[in-house]
Amino acid sequence: MMPMRACIVILGMGLVAASGAREQSAAANTLTAAEKKEGWRLLFDGKTLNGWQARATSEPGTTGGWTVANGAIVCPGVDPGWLSSSEAFGDFSLKLDFRGRDGVNSGVFIRSQAEGQPHLTGYEVQIWDHQPAGFNTGSLVGSVKAGPAKILPDVWNTLEIAAAGERIRVALNGATVLDAADSKHTGAGLVGFQCQKDNRIEFRNIRVKPAH
Repeated sequence: MMPMRACIVILGMGLVAASGAREQSAAANTLTAAEKKEGWRLLFDGKTLNGWQARATSEPGTTGGWTVANGAIVCPGVDPGWLSSSEAFGDFSLKLDFRGRDGVNSGVFIRSQAEGQPHLTGYEVQIWDHQPAGFNTGSLVGSVKAGPAKILPDVWNTLEIAAAGERIRVALNGATVLDAADSKHTGAGLVGFQCQKDNRIEFRNIRVKPAH
């Protein structure tokens, strides 16, 4: 039989964890007072796609079928496409949460242009643990490979990206997986998300802090 003290400790930890989960859920798509003071801004209001534009990628005429559900931007995985911010950013920090199944294939575009393929006109930060050429999660696809990283399936993962000139840093769930310099795309461009067929994925808590 487990000692009473141990039971109390474990029960207390469980209550703290449950409380934290509730607080995190309640705080989705909002900024803390500290974030506001630091200059963070929300790019997603949790309810609409205001400030975002769906665009085509590999198949002209299809833009991904993006929707909003349960406080998240959703790629349903029906058609390919990408969703871009209306505003361009050059040097900035970006934080967001994403959730997908095991093996989900998506990406976050930074410094991409409205016309053309976003992974060519800017960078694609990979969300895929099994890219054939080794540009796995956290990598700048076609440019710089990230260190070991593993997406947690079917739960919210946190991705952080910092871009300052040639230097790009990427962290997954608090662990830095890439810190490198690359000169291909140093100007301002759009932030966006990739939608792949048969790869449902959700995004929320999308926050940006432009460099001053």
